[in-house]
Amino acid sequence: MLDPTEGTAPPPQADRRHRTLSRDTVVVTGAMLLLSALAWAYLVWMPVEGMARGILARGHASMDSMTGSMPMPSDLMDVSGWATSLPLFVTMWVVMMVAMMFPAVSPVVLLFDRWRRSRQRSVATTLAFVAGYLIIWGVVGVFVFAAIVALDLQIDSSSTAFRVGGAVLIAAGIYQLTPLKRVCLTQCRSPLSLIMEHAQLLGEGVRGPLQVGLMHGGWCIGCCWALMAVLVALGVMHLGWMAAVAAVILAEKVLPGGRTTANVIGGVLLTAGAVVAVTA
Repeated sequence: MLDPTEGTAPPPQADRRHRTLSRDTVVVTGAMLLLSALAWAYLVWMPVEGMARGILARGHASMDSMTGSMPMPSDLMDVSGWATSLPLFVTMWVVMMVAMMFPAVSPVVLLFDRWRRSRQRSVATTLAFVAGYLIIWGVVGVFVFAAIVALDLQIDSSSTAFRVGGAVLIAAGIYQLTPLKRVCLTQCRSPLSLIMEHAQLLGEGVRGPLQVGLMHGGWCIGCCWALMAVLVALGVMHLGWMAAVAAVILAEKVLPGGRTTANVIGGVLLTAGAVVAVTA
């Protein structure tokens, strides 16, 4: 017996809603990816050489100096000019976060923007959420700068550089395997729970979405700080290492098997850190 509904078109309202969701996906995801691409282009066009050299590069520079080779420029930055370097570093750090994190965070922003549309809220709501996310990462940039300056003052030999760099890699690898990492990664991979948990706060004009953006940024920091620490060892703004870490973050947060990816990366970092420490 033939189904009387077979071959019939979907209801106009459902079809219209499907087209709207598809358009929103293209617009929001496309905007996030475009901003990420522009940030990458800016970093390629205006590289900051001192910021591209990490702790381990300092070790190689010291070895070159001991063997009579031409000494390398400062591996991290001019500590005497920290007052002017800090604003530059934080600015570049935020650009770096846009480049590296926006592809991975785009599903969260897309879901948030759909919530915003369903409540007929202004686009400023979504912008406030993204701003909160970037603000918290900007604050992290200040601490990263302080850590880099402190390390630059302490590392005075290749062996010290390799020991410190190896310790950073080992610490990052251990964290990748901890329950706290899994909790933070789960929060980042479940954006719907973020909106449901803070639905009341999100109704508070622009301030609420800004606060929720700060919260999500905090979970993201808990998930990714160890991978950012790896960049301190390898080169904070080295484009190649940035791209590699960004790919890992995308795999952990968006692709299937993110928790398995985190564990594998943890094992790789532990092994690499041990090898570096042994060769110090």
